[in-house]
Amino acid sequence: MYECKYPGSVGEILQGKVNGIDILVSFPINIYTKVKIIKENKENNYYKSRKFLENLLNKWGIEEKLGFEIHSNIPKEKGFASSTADLCALYHCILNYFGRKYNIEELIEETIKIEPTDSIIFKRATAFDYKNGLFFEEIGDYFEFDVLVFEGREGVDTIKFNNEVKNDLSKVDDLYQILKEAVTKRDLKYLAEVSTSSIIRNQQRLRYNILDDVLNIMKKTDGLGIIGAHSGNMLGIIYDKKREVEFEIAGYKKYWVKTLEKITEGD
Repeated sequence: MYECKYPGSVGEILQGKVNGIDILVSFPINIYTKVKIIKENKENNYYKSRKFLENLLNKWGIEEKLGFEIHSNIPKEKGFASSTADLCALYHCILNYFGRKYNIEELIEETIKIEPTDSIIFKRATAFDYKNGLFFEEIGDYFEFDVLVFEGREGVDTIKFNNEVKNDLSKVDDLYQILKEAVTKRDLKYLAEVSTSSIIRNQQRLRYNILDDVLNIMKKTDGLGIIGAHSGNMLGIIYDKKREVEFEIAGYKKYWVKTLEKITEGD
């Protein structure tokens, strides 16, 4: 059976302009999508994944008609990279099915054709030109920390948002330098400071109605910082470890996720 899983992410640690290029940096988390290849081309609602599969088969000159099934625990259109996770899981499944070798340049090219793409396509923490795929720079290994998520009800369509948003991302060259050092040293305090600043600087692009609430909860519970989706509907609080947090925000789901040290594509 050709089945692969792939994790989502929890917003972006950093998103903004570095040397004039729109980049983002994300970490994978412990919620997954699972994709299974099937030998009948059944219709489904995953039009992005269908187009991705069609493009790959055409590129490889393969005429075999295949389908797939997706079973995902990743919230959609909230800022958890659900579509990127679907495409990555599907890519690894197709590689296994046809016995082809993994090619990061190919994965970048084909995912960017579908939509702006999260940096969790990379095996290590990477700053990524998520719109065009023309720049990426590894900055170190992923590492674990806990995030208390506040997830809103309404979704944000990534493609529509990026096409219609009027305000540019803020410059974050200074934050990027701090983040590179924080990831290299596995310094969660500085990583959380960067993540917090990234959200606050980009308020003109996507405003968070619960930002003040989340910041207040963070301060009252000794959180290290906040993290959020720059095109989604979630904010989270970064902690070095899980703890009891009794605070709620009306209209928002609250739950814990944990970042991963590495990405695996197996069962």
